[in-house]
Amino acid sequence: MEHYDSAQLDDLITRLAALEHKVDRLESQLAHTPTGSVKPRDTAPTQPQATTASPPAARKGPAAEALYDDFDPFLAPGPRSRRSPVPSPTAVHPTAVGSSRAEHRPPAPPRREGPVGSYLLSGAAGLLVVLAAVSLIALVWEQIPDTWKVGGLGLLAIGMTTAGTTLAENKPRLQVAAATVTGTGGALGFVTIIGAVQMLGVQAITALPLMAAWGFVLLLVSWTTQQFFTAVISAVGALVTVLFACAQANAQPGQATLLWTLVNGYVIVLAAVCALLPHYTPRMRLVQWFPTTSIVVTATALLIGPLGLLSDRPPAGTMLLCLPAVVLLAQTHHSGRLLSLASAPQAAAWEWAGMGAALTLAVLRFGLMSAVVEAQPGLSTTLILAAVTASTAALLTYGGTGNSWPRSVVGVNLWVMLAVGGAAFAVDKRLLLPAVLALALASVPVVGGGGATPVPMLPGTGLAALAFAVTHRPQPVVVGLAIVTVIIAVGLGVLLESRLTPAPDGPPGTARSNTHAAQLTAAAWLIAADLVVVLPALVDALVPGTTTAALLAASCALAVSGLGLFTRGCTPMALVSGARAGALEGARSLRTPLSQHVPTLSRLGFGLLSLQAAVTLMAADATRATSGVLTATPLLLLGPALMVAGTRLLLPWLGRTAPTVAIAVSLSLALWWSAAILTGASPTSMFITALVLVTGAVCIVVGFRARAVALRHYGLTLVMAVVVKLAVLDLSDGNSLTQILALLVAGLVCFCLSLAYNRFANEQSRHATATGAATTGPEDHQAPPHA
Repeated sequence: MEHYDSAQLDDLITRLAALEHKVDRLESQLAHTPTGSVKPRDTAPTQPQATTASPPAARKGPAAEALYDDFDPFLAPGPRSRRSPVPSPTAVHPTAVGSSRAEHRPPAPPRREGPVGSYLLSGAAGLLVVLAAVSLIALVWEQIPDTWKVGGLGLLAIGMTTAGTTLAENKPRLQVAAATVTGTGGALGFVTIIGAVQMLGVQAITALPLMAAWGFVLLLVSWTTQQFFTAVISAVGALVTVLFACAQANAQPGQATLLWTLVNGYVIVLAAVCALLPHYTPRMRLVQWFPTTSIVVTATALLIGPLGLLSDRPPAGTMLLCLPAVVLLAQTHHSGRLLSLASAPQAAAWEWAGMGAALTLAVLRFGLMSAVVEAQPGLSTTLILAAVTASTAALLTYGGTGNSWPRSVVGVNLWVMLAVGGAAFAVDKRLLLPAVLALALASVPVVGGGGATPVPMLPGTGLAALAFAVTHRPQPVVVGLAIVTVIIAVGLGVLLESRLTPAPDGPPGTARSNTHAAQLTAAAWLIAADLVVVLPALVDALVPGTTTAALLAASCALAVSGLGLFTRGCTPMALVSGARAGALEGARSLRTPLSQHVPTLSRLGFGLLSLQAAVTLMAADATRATSGVLTATPLLLLGPALMVAGTRLLLPWLGRTAPTVAIAVSLSLALWWSAAILTGASPTSMFITALVLVTGAVCIVVGFRARAVALRHYGLTLVMAVVVKLAVLDLSDGNSLTQILALLVAGLVCFCLSLAYNRFANEQSRHATATGAATTGPEDHQAPPHA
């Protein structure tokens, strides 16, 4: 038994040595192979295997089978032997030190650039062949009878189409050549039919069905041979058919209705066929693009329809012009779903955008051309807008946001609806309200998916109404409809924010979150613009010559300011609900600022409210001149109130120079202007002079109380201005008892102010010295005691 075991062990060692020798020889051959496609990795020297495994197990085990599978006979010469398994260089020690996952990843598939170039060259070849045929006919045109010309081209087209189809079925490797021959024959078929019309006098009513039938034959050939290139040729032929029908309709106006009826029928049948073909050839390459070829044809039919010939035949002519729009929307729905299911959502979005561009151009074309032919554009525009609205409503029936098909197009559909609605409003001003409602419907799925774009978009439609009201003199009915539309748009903006899903925005501070917040802030400002600017302008256009518009603008400005419009992060919901009512930007209260400088929003709010106050006082002045003081009284109250609301935004920084001067100047001007309007006094009258003197005295006293150096300096300036006026201007007109009394009173007031000024200045100086610190503000300690 021991002799048998020793002999068996010697035989196993011999076999292992032979296997090691073959492995070393294979590695040396691979290192010097001319292809250089595979290089052996650096591995440790192969050690003899343990003696626990038997030779049959070593030959028949999984490891041995893997060695045979990994071996590539094209990398080394010599036959492959089942008795001497040769390990692949890439399979030796797969878990050796230094190996990485990147070494075990399958290589990336190479880009298939060849088929693209082949088909491009095939298309060029087909075009050159067609041009050669046309040139040959032109060369021997006069020597060939017309019948032979048309018949020869027809036979050539049928022969090339048949030959291409046969070649595609019998020689699968020659698909490019077969597609070239088939496509060239298909193009020659359309040339043949057009030549028959031009040379043999075939009627357009007869030629049009022939061209349509030939296009369907090419589609059938494309389905049979599974060549998308032939479908492209069929789409080009369909475009030629539509263009031919339009040219014949313009040449024969009496047959325009019949010809365009045939075109609509052809477009419908072509759309149905292209929609069905992908369901019967699911494995064909680019089969999901079949409906796209027919979409191009339908869009062309929509944009080039004989508007001048059909607009004067309502409603049948208008229906024929708008029917391709309905077909186009249905096609885009079906095609977009196919492209999204085929993992091409971006292509579906681009296709949807192209459809929207075609519809927008169609609406504008109908409106402009209808003005030329003196037709009413309202019916065609209304039909297209209704069709787009129905298309948007159909998107809502596809389900929730988890469905990839609606999610790939709802964002684009929002902009499509905005473009179509804007074009409809430009054509017919009465369509503003339907356009806004349609835009709100398109906004629902976008807001449900977390997009905040529609929230500012709806209030922004009020700017279109404002531009229309300013540049035109619309009828009262149209203005009233615009007012209702603006109010509805504001309400819909707030409603959309309440339905907004905040989940996709991510954590605060990210780019998406910042964009989301900026869109909501813009929506709040647009709502304020609608209430303060747009609605008053429309009301003034509806009832001119009254104070209603000015009262509405001033009241809305006060309201939005008090509700917190000029605070950071204000949204429509926060504005309407009053969540920020009374809040100040950059300050906890009127006396506790949170920053050293006045925030930008506070400055902007102060400027806008001051401007609105000036506009209100101007309106009050004009109203007093025409209707009396009693009618102007509400405006006289609202003007200073707006100015007070504006200065309130700066009050936390009252100790600083710039805010203090702005507050003092604005309130002083509002007071003097209101008093002048109320009393009818001129700016140089003694009443206004006395009022300025009192204002200066109050500013000096309040400046000491509030420890504001700039405020009391402003009061001193007003007092000195009054002294100069009294001493120079008033005395130049002569002396009178009134002037003498005025000078006496002014002198006494100035003397009293001087005493009070010195007293307060001394008290503040002693207080600052006692405490050892300047407690009168950042600027007060720098001023001298007797400033």
